[in-house]
Amino acid sequence: MKRIFFGLFFILIILIIYAGFAAAAEPKLVEKIISLGDMQADWDIYVPSLKISPDSTRMAYMARKNNKFAVIENGRISPEFDNIGKDTPLFSPDSSHVTYIARKGANWHVVRDGRISEGYDAVFKPVFSPDSHRLAYAARKGNQQFVVVDGKKEKAYDGIVRKLNSPLFSPDSAHVAYVAVSDKKVFMVADGKKGKKYDLISAPIYSPDSSRLGYVARQGDQFFFVENEKAGAIYDQINVCSYSPDSRKLAYTAKKGDKWFMVVNGLEGSRCDGVAVAIFSPDSSRVAYLALRNKKNIMVIDGREYPAFEQMGFLSFSPDSRHVAYSATEKGKGFMVVDGEAGANYDTILVPIYSPDSVHLAYGAQKGSKWLVVKDGVEGAAYNKITLPQFSPDSRHMSYMAQEAGKWRVVVDGKEGKFYNGVSITAFSPDSRHLAYAALSQGTWLIVVDGEEGMHRLNAIVKGATLVFTDATHLHTLALNLAEQAFVSYEIEIRN
Repeated sequence: MKRIFFGLFFILIILIIYAGFAAAAEPKLVEKIISLGDMQADWDIYVPSLKISPDSTRMAYMARKNNKFAVIENGRISPEFDNIGKDTPLFSPDSSHVTYIARKGANWHVVRDGRISEGYDAVFKPVFSPDSHRLAYAARKGNQQFVVVDGKKEKAYDGIVRKLNSPLFSPDSAHVAYVAVSDKKVFMVADGKKGKKYDLISAPIYSPDSSRLGYVARQGDQFFFVENEKAGAIYDQINVCSYSPDSRKLAYTAKKGDKWFMVVNGLEGSRCDGVAVAIFSPDSSRVAYLALRNKKNIMVIDGREYPAFEQMGFLSFSPDSRHVAYSATEKGKGFMVVDGEAGANYDTILVPIYSPDSVHLAYGAQKGSKWLVVKDGVEGAAYNKITLPQFSPDSRHMSYMAQEAGKWRVVVDGKEGKFYNGVSITAFSPDSRHLAYAALSQGTWLIVVDGEEGMHRLNAIVKGATLVFTDATHLHTLALNLAEQAFVSYEIEIRN
C-alpha cells in the first residue's frame, strides 16, 4: 500500500511540475495600439517615398495637396513646399533624425529635423554619418558644385561625382571623403583636403578602423591603389577592393597582361583567367576568393586552391572563423562544400548560414520540385517554397518560412506552425526564448508569438517595418488600422 501511495505521489508531482511548466511556457500577450496621428486623408500619399526608421518606431513619406508638397512624419505635417526631392525623406541610423530635400520657388533646400538650409540651384541625396550626428550632401550653385558638411560649404569644383558613393563618412564618423572634378581631372577630397589629380578614380573606401582611406586610380594606361594619398604598385587594371575587419589587410584584384590575380597586402597570388572579390574571415586571419581558370571555377582559401567545379556560388565563414562553406555545381547537381568536403547532391543550393556559436550550418536546397532546409547534413521536410533559415541568438533554435498548397507557415526547430495566407520574416527575442512573426489571415494581419495569436487585427503591416524586440518581453511594429484611419504602433508585452 505504501509503495502504491508513493508511486501515485510521484506521478502527481510530475503532473504538477509539467502543468506548471506548460503554463509558464505559454505566453500571455498584452497588446497596445498607439496612433501615430491622423492619416491626413486630404493629402495624397506618394507610396514609393515611404520610409521606416531602423527601429520601426517612425515613418515618413511625401504627400501632395493642391499642387503643394509636404513630408508627413508620424502624422505630423511639415511646412508646405513646391516639391520634395527624389529618394527622400531619410532617417538617420539611430532613428532620431529625419531629413529631406525640398524646393520653394527656384531654390532647393535640405530640411533636417525641421531646420531649413539655405537655398541652392540643386541639392542631391543627403548622407548621415554612422553615428547619426553628422550630415553631408552635394549641392550646386550656378556652374559650381560643392559638398556641404554639417551645414558648412566646402570648396566648389566643376563637379562632384555622386555615383561613386560620395560623400562618404568613415566608420567612426570623424572623416568624410568625396570625388570631385576640376579641369577634366578627378581627385579625392578628404576632410576638405584635395588629393592628387588623375584621369579616373574609383569610389572611396575606408578601413573599418577609419585610419585608412583608399581608392583605385588610373593615369594613362596605368592603374594603382592609392591609400592615404600614397600610390602603390602599377598594374594594367585593378578592380574590386576590400579591407579586413581588423583593418590590417587590404585585398584587391589586379591584372597584368591577360591574367588576373589577388593582391593581399602587396603579395600577388597565382595567375588566373578571372578573380572575384576577396572575403575575409571575421577574425581577419583568413581570406577566400573565387577564381576562374580554363573555364572552371576554383575556390582559393588561405592561398590553397581547392578542386575546380563548373560553377560556384555563395561562401560564408563561421563566426569563429574556423570553418568555411560554399556552394558549388557540377554536372547539373549542386552541393555544399564544408571545410573542403563536398556534401550531398541537390538540384539547387542556396546560401550557407552558420549559427552564432559556429556549431551549426544550415542552407536551403531544391530536390526535384520541392525545397527543404538542410541543417548539419540532416534534411527537413519538403515544401513548395522556403525562405532562408534563421538562427536564434543563442544558436539553440532555427526558424524559416515554408509554403505548401498556396499557404505559408513558420517552421521552428522542425515543428510546423499554423497555415496562413502569408507570413513575415521571424524575429527572435534577445534571450532566444520567444519567436514572433506577422501573419495574414482572411485579409487582415495579426502578430503570432510562440504560436499564440494576438487579438488585434490590422489592415496591413507597413512596408519596410519589421518586428523589433526592445528587450526580452517587449516587441513592436508599425501597421495600418483603417478602422481608426491611422497608422499605428502595435506594441506587445509577453507575460508568462
